[in-house]
Amino acid sequence: MRNPRATWQAAALALTLTAAVSGCTSGPGPGPEKGSIVLATGSDLSSTGVRQALIRAFEKRTGRSVRIVELPDTADGQRSQLLAAGQSGSGAYDVLNLDVAWTAEFAEAGVIRPWGTSLDGDFLDSVVKTVDYDDKIWAVPFNTDAGLLYYRKDILAKYGHGSPPPDNWGKLKDLALTVTGAYNRALARKAEDGKVPENRRMYGMVAQLRPYEGLTVNTLESAWATGGDPDATSFTKGEQVGALQMGVADLKDRLDTIMPHAAMTMDETESRRWFADGRALFMRNWPVEYASVAEKLTPGTQFDVAELPARAADGKRISVLGGQNLAVSAGSKRPAGARALIEALTSPASERCLLERGFAATRDSAYRAAGKAPVCPLPPERSEHGATGQPWPGQEPPYTRTLYAALLAAEPRPRSAHYQTFSKVVQILVSEYLGSRGGTAIADELAREADEALSGRGAQRARRPAEDG
Repeated sequence: MRNPRATWQAAALALTLTAAVSGCTSGPGPGPEKGSIVLATGSDLSSTGVRQALIRAFEKRTGRSVRIVELPDTADGQRSQLLAAGQSGSGAYDVLNLDVAWTAEFAEAGVIRPWGTSLDGDFLDSVVKTVDYDDKIWAVPFNTDAGLLYYRKDILAKYGHGSPPPDNWGKLKDLALTVTGAYNRALARKAEDGKVPENRRMYGMVAQLRPYEGLTVNTLESAWATGGDPDATSFTKGEQVGALQMGVADLKDRLDTIMPHAAMTMDETESRRWFADGRALFMRNWPVEYASVAEKLTPGTQFDVAELPARAADGKRISVLGGQNLAVSAGSKRPAGARALIEALTSPASERCLLERGFAATRDSAYRAAGKAPVCPLPPERSEHGATGQPWPGQEPPYTRTLYAALLAAEPRPRSAHYQTFSKVVQILVSEYLGSRGGTAIADELAREADEALSGRGAQRARRPAEDG
């Protein structure tokens, strides 16, 4: 998958990266191509607009203009628009910012071009899996993600429990019940005195269980936590038998015991609101929400993040990999410019910028200790949400070591050209199961239909109505 002996490629990349860090404007342009490089992407969800800042720095350095086409807010809307444009052969886009789960589908559909060269060894091994399909590299990792466990450090300490939180899901559930029980009894006494609203209470945990991609992610993490194999291609064969069923059963147990029923309507933003409002002791979410939580919490409130709880069998902590990859559109009229833009946006210096401003970087070098990591060349800017400067100007975020460990152990979602069908099946059936009183038959049906979906035989189930996400 990698070719460290390709010295001429490494040398060429080094020259590109040196220019990116230094801001050098000398040297030839990307070629005789005309017109703006068109980048199709979802919204920049950071609080600083760092991705657009990196694009503007590329324009200033190279003299090439980049036109950003913002796609619909939902993942389904983005995927549909990109596939339709690519399959029409219109050549409307040059660079596609793709969800990491779409690589196989877009490669099979002929919508993106093979990258053509191996990636250098600085990219995290787990992240490289998301651009590798059919023994080819199809894109370059842009920003990544790993699920983290947010927790109220102050409340745990108040009730005699230090950091870090429990190392497996069973212990976490028990602790959540104990602490929230004591906390809510104290709140009830204050409510009697009229000091807090009567309906105020704290739940043990919130997560993203609305029927969209977030539910698929939480389902996979729960299945892996019960012994499932992230590399398995079947949920009904060998050691995988029962893993998916046990995973959704554990997820339902957490919903029924320590989560509010409203979790079935939550996405990343809504679950973050509950946690920041002091209505949840724990939260599963992505690191990009950290700065928003810190901004919204009442002054003096303490929280922290840890890796997701380990599975009891072997102590492994496995999160689903999130993030986006940059690919050259098959119909691009400016492929050299597209490639130059991608190389600039994924350089060591750019990846360090992403880390400092709220995203998870895809390169190992971005996580090096201060003084050894690449230097972000972007000046501090006012954030889109009113705060001044980037969250951690010139330094790594406080959760960096935890995030790095989580990324090393994280795994991609099933790498199948039919992943979208698989995800829809999971969303429909898991949502049905979570809302049921028993539902073991639904869990068994889920394993069968998940296998059919991954093999391309499950389109009928995926066409059943499900909430877009």
